[in-house]
Amino acid sequence: MIHPLLRAVRRGPCFVFGAAVSLAACAPSDAPTPAPETFTVTFETSRGPFDIEFVRAWSPVAVDRVWALAGMQYWEGSRIYRVNDRYVQWGYSGQPGLDAEWVPSGIPDEPASSSNVRGSVSFARGGPGSRSTILFINRGDNSNLDDLAWNGVVGFPPVGRVVSGMEAVDQLYSGYGDDPMQWEDSIAARGNAFLDREYPLLDSITSVFVR
Repeated sequence: MIHPLLRAVRRGPCFVFGAAVSLAACAPSDAPTPAPETFTVTFETSRGPFDIEFVRAWSPVAVDRVWALAGMQYWEGSRIYRVNDRYVQWGYSGQPGLDAEWVPSGIPDEPASSSNVRGSVSFARGGPGSRSTILFINRGDNSNLDDLAWNGVVGFPPVGRVVSGMEAVDQLYSGYGDDPMQWEDSIAARGNAFLDREYPLLDSITSVFVR
């Protein structure tokens, strides 16, 4: 879905149409455009919308990545594939070709300067330089993640916080729990076709708006 503002603007390597960028317009190797100090992204989902305010000072490299991905509507159509009492997680676009380009393209690590309290949003990570496209919302107080040593990296730096719509986050389908996590290779390789067949009740991100 294209943002109503249609004026084309040149921003670094990408052509931006209002807040939206063609999925083919940017690549992970492009020099990132610095994000504003704060901006809000509305995620419309099958359970209703939620708004996340991203704060560049908390994790500048990571928030620049969010700015690029949200602007190109990377997550539009994403399935919210992990929902449990502690986390809500998404991040695969559902398009295997696109995910093959972006998911392996990690960004440099940064220390946590905010806390993983309820409503805060962080990148998932599996080791050094592995933050790329996968985000999670803390549904509870997970401040233990702030300085948790995990696979050679310390901490999960928050990048933003839910400022409205936490009730929609709390209503996302949780019946599968962490089970889809064991099939992340299949999610990456086969996209939404795999998830829709194996986990048909998952909720989706239906549109993404930057404002």
